[in-house]
Amino acid sequence: MSPGNTMVRVYGTLKARIMAGEYLPGERLDPGRLATGLAASRTPVRDALLQLSGERLVDSWEQEGFRVPLVNEAAIRDMYEWSNDVIHAAIRAASRKPGPSHRPGDLPDLDYAGAVGTCFLDIADYSSNREHRAAVSNLVDRSAAVRRAESIIVEAAMDDVEAIQHSIASFEWAAAARAVDQFHRRRIRLVAEIAAALRSREPRA
Repeated sequence: MSPGNTMVRVYGTLKARIMAGEYLPGERLDPGRLATGLAASRTPVRDALLQLSGERLVDSWEQEGFRVPLVNEAAIRDMYEWSNDVIHAAIRAASRKPGPSHRPGDLPDLDYAGAVGTCFLDIADYSSNREHRAAVSNLVDRSAAVRRAESIIVEAAMDDVEAIQHSIASFEWAAAARAVDQFHRRRIRLVAEIAAALRSREPRA
């Protein structure tokens, strides 16, 4: 396998593992140690970690290496507010377009995190601005750990997602905007509990 192909493979594997929560928040990601399990040399592993750092799925420092991001209450609140802003921007753009010929699918076979991601990406797909898709895609990736905590902390969390999906399936953009607001307001009220759920998985000193 060529070095470029190796980096792509390692990048995909590491990204999937981080999003699945296989590494704890704050856990160090040492290229040498990871290389053994990934059947790769240190260089493609480090290159993959640098790319993930650019996507903000990994924290990096020149002297301290790489780690899974720690997420505190302020960071989670900022993420929710940014999520609300960018999804509303996509809704406004979508509402200005003629009705699309395809409709979003149902969510019955998806877990909670997958359902949120699919729902938000459906909205971005209806926007005429490709930057919305890129921003929402990155948001979906970076929020994977928070979504797992939400599924435990937020009562009937899937109901909020289904309300958004029902609105966009009918192209009722004003109703979708209200449902998106409700989704984020409920979670902002529970930021402390969501952050505590994430901290319970942080590695012990």
